[in-house]
Amino acid sequence: MYKKTVTNQIAKKRYSFKKGFLQVSLADKEALKVELRNALGNPSRSYFSTKLNKGIVEISMTLFTVIGDIFQKYGITDVWDITEE
Repeated sequence: MYKKTVTNQIAKKRYSFKKGFLQVSLADKEALKVELRNALGNPSRSYFSTKLNKGIVEISMTLFTVIGDIFQKYGITDVWDITEE
């Protein structure tokens, strides 16, 4: 009686900047952490650690660009590891 409708979901992607973070020298790590915490809008270490290790799902284009620009200051261009969730 009713037609079955199949809807495909848009795949969620996880954006992780850990790849770029591991390329930073030890001397610059603390300064980079401060800048990234400010960009993420939450200064707590636990929030930063979660975003660093688990990545960001449904990232805004603005945040993607800001984080990329921060890493660019430290000479790192290959920042993101993008995986499907």
